[in-house]
Amino acid sequence: MTPLSSREQFSAGALALLFHVVLFMALVFSVSWRQTPNLPAQAELWSSLPAPRPVPPVKVVPKPAPKPEPAPEPPKADIALQPKKKPEPPKPEPKPEPKPELVKAKPEPKPEPKKVEPDKKQLEREAQRKALEKTLAEQADSELAQEAAQLNRMRQQQQASAARDKLIDDYRAKIIQKVRGYLRLPPNLTGNPEAVFRVDLLPNGEVIGTPVLVKSSGNALYDREVERAIIKASPLPLPPDREAAAVFRSGLTLKFRPKEG
Repeated sequence: MTPLSSREQFSAGALALLFHVVLFMALVFSVSWRQTPNLPAQAELWSSLPAPRPVPPVKVVPKPAPKPEPAPEPPKADIALQPKKKPEPPKPEPKPEPKPELVKAKPEPKPEPKKVEPDKKQLEREAQRKALEKTLAEQADSELAQEAAQLNRMRQQQQASAARDKLIDDYRAKIIQKVRGYLRLPPNLTGNPEAVFRVDLLPNGEVIGTPVLVKSSGNALYDREVERAIIKASPLPLPPDREAAAVFRSGLTLKFRPKEG
């Protein structure tokens, strides 16, 4: 604080003295200085007390809360003497602290799994099992191949047999047709009798000896005509297949009816 000058000190003292004088005068005029005279006392006598009057209920009115007294204003001299405060300079705003950069943690390397050495006995059992499976598979394949080959041979034999049977039937029909070319039916032949002969042939188809009558037709003249026709038709046609031709050479059976084909 700066020291006050002599003039300012005198002004402040005069204002203080004037304030005290005004306060003293207000206290003097506010007090009553009159004295009340002494009056005689009077009393009344009652033979009986009167009935008490009913006392009305007293309404209790809540007292209002006392208002706060305003603070006394300071003297003008004091206000004038107080130095003016200089406005404080604005505080600089704090700079935001830089955020720490997050450093990514490196992943820990995974531990390598331990190599488990295989059991030798287990490896041997596995090798034996695989070898057995391979052997069984090869055996099954071989059996299947043999069965397939056997079925194929049977099929081929059946086809060859069917073809041979057809060939024999065809040449038997040719032989009968050739014999019929030399057959002369006897007169007065009734019905359709059947004559059966067995014939032996040479490899070139020639008839060996006399045909053998296996079954007579019941007509001797017809039986003799069939025998004569067989001998006249020699040599008989034979198939080129040796097995089929062998069937014809070793006892060829021929059946004749007069009304066939």
